[in-house]
Amino acid sequence: MTEAADAWEFRARLALAERSVEKDLRDTVLAEVTAHCTESGETPEDAFGSPDDFAETVVSERLPAGALPVSDPDAWTGADYGAAVAAQLGVMAFVTGAYLTVADGFMTGVTAGALAGSAGTAAAVAAVHGVPLALRAGFRGRAVGCGLVALGALFGAAGAFTQLPGEALVRVPTPSVCVVGVLLLLWPLLHTPKSASSASSELSEPSVPSSGLPPEAWLRKLPQLLEARHAFARARALELTEEASRHAAEAGTAPEEEFGPVAAYARRLAETESDAARRRWWRVLRWCRRDDVRHAAALALFGTYLAHNVHSDGPLWLTAVAAVGTLTSGSLLAGHLRERGARGGAPA
Repeated sequence: MTEAADAWEFRARLALAERSVEKDLRDTVLAEVTAHCTESGETPEDAFGSPDDFAETVVSERLPAGALPVSDPDAWTGADYGAAVAAQLGVMAFVTGAYLTVADGFMTGVTAGALAGSAGTAAAVAAVHGVPLALRAGFRGRAVGCGLVALGALFGAAGAFTQLPGEALVRVPTPSVCVVGVLLLLWPLLHTPKSASSASSELSEPSVPSSGLPPEAWLRKLPQLLEARHAFARARALELTEEASRHAAEAGTAPEEEFGPVAAYARRLAETESDAARRRWWRVLRWCRRDDVRHAAALALFGTYLAHNVHSDGPLWLTAVAAVGTLTSGSLLAGHLRERGARGGAPA
Protein backbone atom coordinates (compact mmCIF):
# COMPACT_ATOMS: atom_id res chain seq x y z
CA MET A 1 0.00 0.00 0.00
CA THR A 2 1.12 3.57 -0.65
CA GLU A 3 1.80 6.05 2.12
CA ALA A 4 -1.53 7.78 1.43
CA ALA A 5 -3.37 4.45 1.62
CA ASP A 6 -1.61 3.58 4.88
CA ALA A 7 -2.60 6.93 6.35
CA TRP A 8 -6.21 6.42 5.22
CA GLU A 9 -6.30 2.96 6.82
CA PHE A 10 -4.88 4.30 10.09
CA ARG A 11 -7.50 7.07 10.23
CA ALA A 12 -10.21 4.56 9.30
CA ARG A 13 -9.16 2.28 12.17
CA LEU A 14 -9.42 5.19 14.56
CA ALA A 15 -12.83 6.16 13.21
CA LEU A 16 -14.10 2.58 13.52
CA ALA A 17 -12.73 2.23 17.05
CA GLU A 18 -14.32 5.54 18.00
CA ARG A 19 -17.67 4.08 16.92
CA SER A 20 -17.09 0.95 19.04
CA VAL A 21 -16.62 -1.43 16.11
CA GLU A 22 -14.95 -4.60 17.39
CA LYS A 23 -11.41 -5.45 16.31
CA ASP A 24 -12.37 -8.55 14.30
CA LEU A 25 -14.86 -6.58 12.22
CA ARG A 26 -12.38 -3.72 11.77
CA ASP A 27 -9.76 -6.15 10.45
CA THR A 28 -12.33 -7.78 8.14
CA VAL A 29 -13.64 -4.60 6.52
CA LEU A 30 -10.18 -3.09 6.10
CA ALA A 31 -8.95 -6.32 4.50
CA GLU A 32 -11.87 -6.01 2.08
CA VAL A 33 -10.82 -2.42 1.35
CA THR A 34 -7.26 -3.54 0.60
CA ALA A 35 -8.44 -6.35 -1.66
CA HIS A 36 -10.80 -4.02 -3.55
CA CYS A 37 -8.15 -1.34 -4.08
CA THR A 38 -5.57 -3.92 -5.19
CA GLU A 39 -8.00 -5.33 -7.75
CA SER A 40 -9.41 -2.04 -9.04
CA GLY A 41 -6.36 0.19 -8.72
CA GLU A 42 -8.40 2.84 -6.92
CA THR A 43 -7.28 4.61 -3.78
CA PRO A 44 -9.29 4.00 -0.59
CA GLU A 45 -10.35 7.65 -0.58
CA ASP A 46 -11.74 7.41 -4.13
CA ALA A 47 -13.47 4.08 -3.57
CA PHE A 48 -14.90 4.54 -0.08
CA GLY A 49 -14.72 8.24 0.72
CA SER A 50 -13.24 9.74 3.85
CA PRO A 51 -12.40 7.49 6.81
CA ASP A 52 -15.30 8.97 8.81
CA ASP A 53 -17.76 8.32 5.98
CA PHE A 54 -16.45 4.77 5.62
CA ALA A 55 -16.81 4.15 9.36
CA GLU A 56 -20.40 5.44 9.34
CA THR A 57 -21.19 3.11 6.43
CA VAL A 58 -19.73 0.12 8.28
CA VAL A 59 -21.74 0.95 11.41
CA SER A 60 -24.99 1.31 9.47
CA GLU A 61 -24.52 -1.73 7.21
CA ARG A 62 -22.44 -4.23 9.17
CA LEU A 63 -23.59 -3.83 12.78
CA PRO A 64 -26.93 -5.22 14.02
CA ALA A 65 -29.53 -2.61 14.86
CA GLY A 66 -29.28 -1.62 18.50
CA ALA A 67 -25.99 -3.43 19.00
CA LEU A 68 -24.24 -2.47 22.20
CA PRO A 69 -20.78 -0.93 21.99
CA VAL A 70 -17.81 -2.99 23.03
CA SER A 71 -16.97 -2.92 26.70
CA ASP A 72 -14.50 -0.33 27.89
CA PRO A 73 -11.56 -2.15 29.45
CA ASP A 74 -10.39 1.01 31.20
CA ALA A 75 -13.50 1.83 33.23
CA TRP A 76 -12.52 1.01 36.81
CA THR A 77 -13.37 3.46 39.56
CA GLY A 78 -12.29 3.58 43.18
CA ALA A 79 -15.56 1.88 44.12
CA ASP A 80 -14.80 -0.92 41.66
CA TYR A 81 -11.37 -1.31 43.28
CA GLY A 82 -12.90 -1.55 46.75
CA ALA A 83 -15.45 -4.10 45.56
CA ALA A 84 -12.70 -6.25 43.99
CA VAL A 85 -10.67 -6.23 47.21
CA ALA A 86 -13.74 -7.00 49.33
CA ALA A 87 -14.73 -9.86 47.00
CA GLN A 88 -11.37 -11.59 47.25
CA LEU A 89 -11.11 -11.11 51.02
CA GLY A 90 -14.71 -12.30 51.42
CA VAL A 91 -14.08 -15.52 49.53
CA MET A 92 -10.86 -16.13 51.50
CA ALA A 93 -12.61 -15.51 54.84
CA PHE A 94 -15.56 -17.74 53.96
CA VAL A 95 -13.36 -20.63 52.81
CA THR A 96 -11.13 -20.26 55.88
CA GLY A 97 -14.16 -20.29 58.19
CA ALA A 98 -15.58 -23.37 56.48
CA TYR A 99 -12.25 -25.18 56.77
CA LEU A 100 -11.87 -24.29 60.47
CA THR A 101 -15.42 -25.44 61.16
CA VAL A 102 -14.67 -28.86 59.68
CA ALA A 103 -11.17 -29.13 61.19
CA ASP A 104 -11.64 -27.59 64.67
CA GLY A 105 -15.36 -27.78 65.32
CA PHE A 106 -17.55 -24.82 66.19
CA MET A 107 -14.94 -23.05 68.35
CA THR A 108 -11.36 -22.12 67.48
CA GLY A 109 -8.55 -20.18 69.09
CA VAL A 110 -7.36 -16.85 67.69
CA THR A 111 -3.58 -16.44 67.98
CA ALA A 112 -1.30 -13.44 67.59
CA GLY A 113 0.17 -15.05 64.48
CA ALA A 114 -3.27 -15.51 62.94
CA LEU A 115 -4.23 -11.88 63.61
CA ALA A 116 -0.99 -10.43 62.24
CA GLY A 117 -0.91 -12.84 59.32
CA SER A 118 -4.50 -12.07 58.37
CA ALA A 119 -3.75 -8.33 58.46
CA GLY A 120 -0.71 -8.86 56.24
CA THR A 121 -2.73 -10.97 53.81
CA ALA A 122 -5.42 -8.28 53.58
CA ALA A 123 -2.76 -5.64 52.92
CA ALA A 124 -1.22 -7.81 50.20
CA VAL A 125 -4.60 -8.31 48.50
CA ALA A 126 -5.32 -4.56 48.59
CA ALA A 127 -1.88 -3.76 47.17
CA VAL A 128 -2.15 -6.36 44.40
CA HIS A 129 -5.44 -4.87 43.22
CA GLY A 130 -3.80 -1.45 43.36
CA VAL A 131 -1.44 -2.44 40.54
CA PRO A 132 -4.07 -2.53 37.73
CA LEU A 133 -5.80 0.52 39.24
CA ALA A 134 -2.54 2.51 39.03
CA LEU A 135 -1.82 1.27 35.50
CA ARG A 136 -5.29 2.29 34.33
CA ALA A 137 -4.62 5.76 35.72
CA GLY A 138 -1.33 5.91 33.81
CA PHE A 139 1.01 5.75 36.83
CA ARG A 140 3.66 3.09 36.27
CA GLY A 141 5.71 4.15 39.29
CA ARG A 142 2.71 3.83 41.56
CA ALA A 143 1.97 0.39 40.12
CA VAL A 144 5.53 -0.75 40.88
CA GLY A 145 5.15 0.60 44.41
CA CYS A 146 1.93 -1.36 44.91
CA GLY A 147 3.64 -4.50 43.69
CA LEU A 148 6.52 -4.05 46.14
CA VAL A 149 4.11 -3.39 49.01
CA ALA A 150 2.18 -6.56 48.10
CA LEU A 151 5.39 -8.60 48.08
CA GLY A 152 6.49 -7.19 51.43
CA ALA A 153 3.07 -7.76 52.99
CA LEU A 154 3.04 -11.34 51.72
CA PHE A 155 6.43 -12.11 53.28
CA GLY A 156 5.33 -10.39 56.48
CA ALA A 157 2.15 -12.46 56.62
CA ALA A 158 4.09 -15.68 56.06
CA GLY A 159 6.48 -14.75 58.87
CA ALA A 160 3.61 -13.89 61.20
CA PHE A 161 1.79 -17.16 60.57
CA THR A 162 4.90 -19.25 61.17
CA GLN A 163 7.00 -17.33 63.72
CA LEU A 164 4.63 -15.57 66.12
CA PRO A 165 3.37 -17.37 69.25
CA GLY A 166 0.69 -19.98 68.64
CA GLU A 167 -1.09 -19.68 71.99
CA ALA A 168 -4.75 -18.80 71.70
CA LEU A 169 -5.58 -15.28 72.86
CA VAL A 170 -9.32 -15.84 72.71
CA ARG A 171 -11.71 -18.49 71.45
CA VAL A 172 -14.38 -17.55 68.92
CA PRO A 173 -17.11 -19.45 67.03
CA THR A 174 -15.67 -20.62 63.71
CA PRO A 175 -18.91 -19.84 61.81
CA SER A 176 -18.29 -16.18 62.68
CA VAL A 177 -15.37 -16.21 60.24
CA CYS A 178 -17.79 -17.32 57.52
CA VAL A 179 -20.14 -14.50 58.55
CA VAL A 180 -17.31 -11.98 58.09
CA GLY A 181 -16.72 -13.41 54.62
CA VAL A 182 -20.40 -13.10 53.71
CA LEU A 183 -20.49 -9.50 54.95
CA LEU A 184 -17.45 -8.66 52.83
CA LEU A 185 -19.07 -10.30 49.80
CA LEU A 186 -22.19 -8.17 50.18
CA TRP A 187 -20.33 -5.11 48.89
CA PRO A 188 -19.33 -6.57 45.49
CA LEU A 189 -22.69 -8.34 45.21
CA LEU A 190 -24.62 -5.11 45.79
CA HIS A 191 -22.12 -2.89 43.98
CA THR A 192 -23.22 -2.00 40.46
CA PRO A 193 -20.22 -1.12 38.30
CA LYS A 194 -20.53 1.31 35.44
CA SER A 195 -22.00 -0.71 32.59
CA ALA A 196 -19.83 -1.53 29.64
CA SER A 197 -22.22 0.09 27.25
CA SER A 198 -22.54 3.34 29.13
CA ALA A 199 -18.80 3.51 29.72
CA SER A 200 -18.05 2.98 26.06
CA SER A 201 -20.73 5.43 24.99
CA GLU A 202 -19.40 8.09 27.33
CA LEU A 203 -15.97 7.75 25.82
CA SER A 204 -17.07 7.73 22.21
CA GLU A 205 -19.92 10.22 22.04
CA PRO A 206 -19.11 13.87 21.36
CA SER A 207 -21.26 14.85 24.32
CA VAL A 208 -18.58 13.63 26.74
CA PRO A 209 -17.80 16.49 29.14
CA SER A 210 -14.39 17.97 28.57
CA SER A 211 -11.78 17.14 31.18
CA GLY A 212 -10.56 20.72 30.91
CA LEU A 213 -6.91 19.74 30.51
CA PRO A 214 -4.70 22.46 29.03
CA PRO A 215 -2.79 21.43 25.89
CA GLU A 216 0.48 20.83 27.78
CA ALA A 217 -1.21 18.59 30.35
CA TRP A 218 -3.15 16.71 27.65
CA LEU A 219 0.05 16.00 25.70
CA ARG A 220 1.86 15.01 28.89
CA LYS A 221 -0.92 12.64 29.93
CA LEU A 222 -1.26 10.86 26.57
CA PRO A 223 2.12 9.04 26.59
CA GLN A 224 1.60 8.14 30.26
CA LEU A 225 -1.68 6.43 29.43
CA LEU A 226 -0.28 4.74 26.33
CA GLU A 227 2.70 3.33 28.26
CA ALA A 228 1.08 2.35 31.56
CA ARG A 229 -2.50 1.54 30.64
CA HIS A 230 -2.06 0.16 27.13
CA ALA A 231 1.54 -1.20 27.32
CA PHE A 232 2.93 0.82 24.41
CA ALA A 233 6.69 1.03 24.08
CA ARG A 234 7.96 4.45 25.14
CA ALA A 235 9.24 5.31 21.67
CA ARG A 236 5.89 4.48 20.06
CA ALA A 237 3.96 6.43 22.71
CA LEU A 238 6.13 9.50 22.17
CA GLU A 239 5.81 9.13 18.40
CA LEU A 240 2.00 9.10 18.56
CA THR A 241 2.02 12.03 20.98
CA GLU A 242 4.21 14.01 18.61
CA GLU A 243 1.84 13.22 15.73
CA ALA A 244 -1.13 14.40 17.80
CA SER A 245 0.69 17.58 18.79
CA ARG A 246 1.66 18.34 15.21
CA HIS A 247 -1.84 17.64 13.90
CA ALA A 248 -3.43 19.88 16.54
CA ALA A 249 -0.93 22.65 15.77
CA GLU A 250 -1.67 22.43 12.05
CA ALA A 251 -5.41 22.56 12.76
CA GLY A 252 -4.94 25.52 15.08
CA THR A 253 -6.92 23.88 17.91
CA ALA A 254 -6.20 22.45 21.34
CA PRO A 255 -5.54 18.69 21.39
CA GLU A 256 -8.69 18.03 23.44
CA GLU A 257 -10.83 19.94 20.95
CA GLU A 258 -9.29 18.02 18.07
CA PHE A 259 -9.17 14.50 19.55
CA GLY A 260 -11.51 14.55 22.54
CA PRO A 261 -10.72 13.46 26.11
CA VAL A 262 -7.21 12.10 26.43
CA ALA A 263 -8.32 8.74 27.91
CA ALA A 264 -10.73 8.15 25.05
CA TYR A 265 -8.11 9.02 22.44
CA ALA A 266 -5.53 6.74 24.08
CA ARG A 267 -8.03 3.89 24.00
CA ARG A 268 -8.78 4.46 20.31
CA LEU A 269 -5.07 4.44 19.51
CA ALA A 270 -4.64 1.22 21.50
CA GLU A 271 -7.45 -0.48 19.60
CA THR A 272 -5.70 0.21 16.30
CA GLU A 273 -2.31 -1.12 17.44
CA SER A 274 -1.30 -4.73 16.87
CA ASP A 275 -0.53 -7.01 19.81
CA ALA A 276 3.04 -7.45 18.58
CA ALA A 277 3.68 -3.75 19.19
CA ARG A 278 2.86 -4.04 22.90
CA ARG A 279 5.32 -4.67 25.68
CA ARG A 280 6.14 -8.29 26.49
CA TRP A 281 4.41 -8.24 29.90
CA TRP A 282 1.14 -7.16 28.26
CA ARG A 283 1.30 -10.05 25.77
CA VAL A 284 2.11 -12.53 28.55
CA LEU A 285 -0.79 -11.22 30.64
CA ARG A 286 -3.17 -11.50 27.69
CA TRP A 287 -1.96 -15.06 27.06
CA CYS A 288 -2.55 -15.97 30.72
CA ARG A 289 -6.13 -14.70 30.46
CA ARG A 290 -6.96 -17.26 27.80
CA ASP A 291 -9.58 -19.73 28.96
CA ASP A 292 -7.56 -22.80 27.99
CA VAL A 293 -4.53 -21.59 29.95
CA ARG A 294 -6.59 -20.87 33.07
CA HIS A 295 -8.43 -24.20 32.88
CA ALA A 296 -5.16 -26.08 32.38
CA ALA A 297 -3.59 -24.31 35.38
CA ALA A 298 -6.62 -25.16 37.54
CA LEU A 299 -6.47 -28.79 36.40
CA ALA A 300 -2.78 -29.00 37.29
CA LEU A 301 -3.30 -27.46 40.74
CA PHE A 302 -6.33 -29.53 41.68
CA GLY A 303 -4.81 -32.71 40.25
CA THR A 304 -1.54 -32.21 42.11
CA TYR A 305 -3.34 -31.56 45.38
CA LEU A 306 -5.59 -34.59 44.85
CA ALA A 307 -2.59 -36.86 44.29
CA HIS A 308 -0.79 -35.43 47.33
CA ASN A 309 -3.83 -35.78 49.60
CA VAL A 310 -4.44 -39.38 48.54
CA HIS A 311 -0.76 -40.29 48.90
CA SER A 312 -0.53 -38.74 52.40
CA ASP A 313 -3.85 -40.24 53.59
CA GLY A 314 -5.35 -36.78 54.05
CA PRO A 315 -8.92 -36.07 55.17
CA LEU A 316 -11.56 -37.67 53.01
CA TRP A 317 -13.50 -34.43 52.56
CA LEU A 318 -10.41 -32.65 51.17
CA THR A 319 -9.90 -35.53 48.75
CA ALA A 320 -13.53 -35.15 47.64
CA VAL A 321 -13.15 -31.39 47.13
CA ALA A 322 -9.93 -31.87 45.15
CA ALA A 323 -11.56 -34.59 43.04
CA VAL A 324 -14.52 -32.35 42.21
CA GLY A 325 -12.16 -29.49 41.32
CA THR A 326 -10.05 -31.77 39.13
CA LEU A 327 -13.10 -33.15 37.33
CA THR A 328 -14.64 -29.70 36.83
CA SER A 329 -11.49 -28.02 35.52
CA GLY A 330 -10.75 -31.01 33.28
CA SER A 331 -14.26 -30.91 31.84
CA LEU A 332 -14.01 -27.15 31.25
CA LEU A 333 -10.65 -27.57 29.52
CA ALA A 334 -11.92 -30.41 27.32
CA GLY A 335 -15.05 -28.46 26.39
CA HIS A 336 -13.01 -25.38 25.55
CA LEU A 337 -10.62 -27.37 23.37
CA ARG A 338 -13.54 -28.97 21.53
CA GLU A 339 -15.08 -25.54 20.95
CA ARG A 340 -11.74 -24.19 19.78
CA GLY A 341 -11.36 -27.09 17.35
CA ALA A 342 -14.84 -26.43 15.98
CA ARG A 343 -13.80 -22.81 15.33
CA GLY A 344 -10.78 -23.98 13.40
CA GLY A 345 -8.17 -23.66 16.14
CA ALA A 346 -8.63 -19.96 16.86
CA PRO A 347 -7.33 -19.03 20.33
CA ALA A 348 -9.68 -17.74 22.98
